[in-house]
Amino acid sequence: MWIICMFDIPVRTRTEMRKATRFRNLLLDDGFVMKQFSVYIKPVKSLSVGQTITKRLAKFIPDNSMVSFFYITDKQYLMTENYMGKNFTENEEETREKNGQLLLF
Repeated sequence: MWIICMFDIPVRTRTEMRKATRFRNLLLDDGFVMKQFSVYIKPVKSLSVGQTITKRLAKFIPDNSMVSFFYITDKQYLMTENYMGKNFTENEEETREKNGQLLLF
């Protein structure tokens, strides 16, 4: 299973920026990888494990924010098609390699 976390967190003030950064850091500390700005992904063993993780993270959602967690299977994730524009310099695989991460699925 994969968890996809998508969010809109306001960042108009310094306080809102700090809260947004804290939430993104929580995702990274929990093993999520940034797919795009405001879109993070993480592989998990099962739906129940994923739901446990998202319930814990939901307690840290900043005020006036919207966060969605999606659960998809490995088979569904493998059907993802990624396209990069002409001047795009970095992709997900290059980012993982640069950070020393391995893709296990």
